[in-house]
Amino acid sequence: MMSKLVLIDGEGVAELSDGTHWCIAYDQLPKTQRWLKGAEISITLQPRGSMWPYTLTHQQTGQAVSASALGGQAPRCALNAVRLARSI
Repeated sequence: MMSKLVLIDGEGVAELSDGTHWCIAYDQLPKTQRWLKGAEISITLQPRGSMWPYTLTHQQTGQAVSASALGGQAPRCALNAVRLARSI
């Protein structure tokens, strides 16, 4: 699946042009700093059982980050992931 990047907010939620929202793994957010609006992003399923079931890949650079799909806007997405990781 392929879509264009609309934005990545300060909470680590990426919005794509197809209307989907993705929570990016908190430790991988720095990789997205140069991802610009309109960039082609591909979405692929990771192996079953992964904490982050999808990979978002910036097509121009090949940079990839782990993510999970959101049904809607989930506030503090990255912060919740930090809390989860610390509790494990």
